[in-house]
Amino acid sequence: MIKEYFSIAFRSLITHKARAFLTMLGVIIGVSSVILLISLGDSAKQEAANQIRGLGSNLVMVGVVDKQGYLPNIWLDELKDKAKINSYSPLVQGSADYKVNGVNFTAKIYGVNEKYSYISALKMNRGRFFSGVDVENNVAVAVIGKKVASAMFFSEDPINKTIVVKGIPFKVVGLLVDQGTNFNGDMDKVIYIPYGYASTLFPVQYQKTYYVASESEALADTTKAKIESYLSNKLPSEKNYMVFSQSQMLKMLDTIMALLTTLLAGIASISLVVGGIGIMNIMLVTVRERTREIGIRKALGARRSYILFQFLIEAIFITVIGGFIGLGISYLGSLLITKLSGFNVTMGISSVILAIVFSTFVGVVFGIYPANKASKLEPVEALRFE
Repeated sequence: MIKEYFSIAFRSLITHKARAFLTMLGVIIGVSSVILLISLGDSAKQEAANQIRGLGSNLVMVGVVDKQGYLPNIWLDELKDKAKINSYSPLVQGSADYKVNGVNFTAKIYGVNEKYSYISALKMNRGRFFSGVDVENNVAVAVIGKKVASAMFFSEDPINKTIVVKGIPFKVVGLLVDQGTNFNGDMDKVIYIPYGYASTLFPVQYQKTYYVASESEALADTTKAKIESYLSNKLPSEKNYMVFSQSQMLKMLDTIMALLTTLLAGIASISLVVGGIGIMNIMLVTVRERTREIGIRKALGARRSYILFQFLIEAIFITVIGGFIGLGISYLGSLLITKLSGFNVTMGISSVILAIVFSTFVGVVFGIYPANKASKLEPVEALRFE
């Protein structure tokens, strides 16, 4: 019996190809939009999570506002064993504008110590990161990003060349590998210099930032808790400090991205509702066109449930086909976005399941009324219908 229902639905689809396609169009657009937006959201979340992990799996970031000088300069050294700190680096940020051969560009200046390269997992293309001796003696050395090297020295090897930062010449001792872009911007347009020099060039009076590496990723939250406890005892208010661990940042990211993806998918789902209304309208027309057929089937003994399932399956048949077409379009769309933008968009098995469930749901919800109307027709009245 079920096989017969599908056979009838298929014949109806073939007989009215143009009408069937236009009926499917709303479902196709809705399903492809929902799946593509969910895939984009999931891929963006994964990319952002990878960027956060790329900062260092055991990273804890600390921001402190200390106008009254409550904290000693060696406060992190005091905490080192108790808070399971492996290493740390202060961070002073600034920027410098350059003009080379008529081209303007701005480089970020990061003032750090020798531990920063380990904390942030920086990788060298050539040369080295500055050493503890460089930092201790305030030697004017610099490590530069790939785009800074290209802008300043073109294809020449930048090692041992001089780069000027705010009027002070720095000897380039290291060139970083391509780092790409993260939450801090383009990390290939960065110049790293010793913290002491950066503090002179970009004076930091009250607000200070520290990058802290715990002994392991598993101990990052322990390190965070110990630092917060220490700062709460030293500083007058919680407003004076902020401490973030990588796991905390990942949780915040998951929450924000899940909300954004749900919002976008909800907006795209409106087209599914519109498509469903179109299906209901066409099915009502179909019921009217086939009124005599319904009357004959009922006169020959067809039960009400048979008629209901016949038209309901026909509605579901149309929406499921539309769902699979929408799935194919969203897959092609993800490949196109990946190729054009370089941003890797992937579709999981959940997207396939979602396409089938969504399209079936639309078929049931918007097909039940026309199917129920068809099943309630009286045989005599149906046979007399012109």
